[in-house]
Amino acid sequence: MKQFGRQLRLTLSGKGQSLIIDNLRVAFEIEKTINEKPNPASIHIWNLNRNHLNQLLSKQLNEVSLDVGYGELRMIYQGEILQAKIKRDGLDFVMSLECADGYTDYSTARSAVTLKAGSTDEQIVTEIQKTLKKTQKGAMAFTSQRQLPRGKVLSGDSREILNRIAKNHQADWSIQDGKLIFLPKAYTLHEEAVLLSQQSGMIGMPEHTDEGLEVKCLLNPALQIGGVIQVDSIIDHFDGEYKIVKLAHSGDNYQGDWLSKMTVVGGKFQKVEKKSEKKEKGDTSPSH
Repeated sequence: MKQFGRQLRLTLSGKGQSLIIDNLRVAFEIEKTINEKPNPASIHIWNLNRNHLNQLLSKQLNEVSLDVGYGELRMIYQGEILQAKIKRDGLDFVMSLECADGYTDYSTARSAVTLKAGSTDEQIVTEIQKTLKKTQKGAMAFTSQRQLPRGKVLSGDSREILNRIAKNHQADWSIQDGKLIFLPKAYTLHEEAVLLSQQSGMIGMPEHTDEGLEVKCLLNPALQIGGVIQVDSIIDHFDGEYKIVKLAHSGDNYQGDWLSKMTVVGGKFQKVEKKSEKKEKGDTSPSH
């Protein structure tokens, strides 16, 4: 895959203001997993002006979105800025941002929901998602439509309730770029598989690890947690479709290659129905 013509746009926002950076040096390291812990990112920006430095240090700008691409930009990270630090490197001033995706919702959201008899886990998750004020509904699938035999009150940390429901469906839930994703082990996102071969940017050949198969390639913005890759390796043994459970992106728009590294698992998978992201909440949703 070509890496010439690569572009980067970093958007910093908060308190009714935003700053778009596309002409300064920016470096990034992003880590994503399929589990519920907020995805971290480190983003470094060279030589911001004094006003923008102050906006970050004073937390007036507290959210970040990073889009990259080769001719066409695509978001590879969205999150909250937890810490901003500045250091001097020779003649340069480098602002370093430590970020996490969905941090506030994961850490602070609480639920107090009265459920009707007959409520399904899908309806319950939809209600819990409403308590995640900064998080939208993303791809979801459920292995059954079991119903509550009687009414029930759910109260507590939203993340703990999601953990319990996920166990019922052998599922993973996470916040990915501001969206709540709920995927049973046997399900993947609905998008088409991303082909990874020597011709499309794969670096070396896949390697077996304790967590799955590790694959490296030139940065590909189409890769997503829960998505599928089609491996076409120089060693036929590795060929096939795999689900992405761990994903890292790194790069610097002034030097070096932009890279993606992922851990993937094999198996027989079913795609989430595309309509699940846009499905209406339903007429039988739980009452409050």
